[in-house]
Amino acid sequence: MNHLETVLAWLILFFEFVLCGFVFSRKAQRILPFFAAYAAALLATTVGLWLVYKTFGFESQAAYYSYWISLLLSAAMRSLAVAELCQYKLRMYRGIWGLIWRVLAGLSTFFLVHAALDAWGQPNRLAVYFLTLDRDLDIAAVAILAALLIIHNYYGLSLEPLQKTIAAGICFICAVDVIGETMLRILLAGYLLPLFAASRTPLWFALKPRFDRIADLWSTIHLISFMISIGIWCYALREPVPATSKAPVLLPAEVYREMSPAINLRLSAFNDRLVELLKP
Repeated sequence: MNHLETVLAWLILFFEFVLCGFVFSRKAQRILPFFAAYAAALLATTVGLWLVYKTFGFESQAAYYSYWISLLLSAAMRSLAVAELCQYKLRMYRGIWGLIWRVLAGLSTFFLVHAALDAWGQPNRLAVYFLTLDRDLDIAAVAILAALLIIHNYYGLSLEPLQKTIAAGICFICAVDVIGETMLRILLAGYLLPLFAASRTPLWFALKPRFDRIADLWSTIHLISFMISIGIWCYALREPVPATSKAPVLLPAEVYREMSPAINLRLSAFNDRLVELLKP
């Protein structure tokens, strides 16, 4: 790590402490437990990596495996947080939510298999597997959250400001990571790199400094973008989290009887159809 990356890493550690402080002081875990677990996992993996780097060195094998494992853990917790945002309000519609969680489970299985096939026979297969899996999950997160916003706007199920801001932060870091991880994946598993990998040829020594510069540049961009995302989440939690209303305020009965069919007809019909289709 260069000096700039070290400074950014310390800043991110500070931001993660602040984020966890906001999450648990505002009791956001009562509304978004998986996002709270994601925030705690980010802090735990960052502290764990620092301890590994301090004990075994930045270039050690332990640091190598710890980095990729922490990346996978963070990606898994972020995926659960995305699923949690999808469940918000849609859980009231059993058919629609039944379709969505099946799609999410199917995508997760597909990404696990796709990453394994993508890494098969590649040099640095562990790095390629985790990098491909994280990239695929990032792409899915952006697509799913975009579709979620479209569904909510189309059917008038507006997300709360807290959920919207958290979704925006996740979309931002995932979109940035898709670009960087695609570039790194090309470098790690491209068609030319295997010819020069594992220091087999003198040409590898000529290419390695350029590879390291690209990796350092991407690391800096990722750290800055990640810090921005954490700042977005901290901004969303700057004020007390509104309590979940147990009894929503309803319109007068006569107004509700007039407006309800027009508002909910399409959504109810879609939900009923999905319930029928998803029956075993």
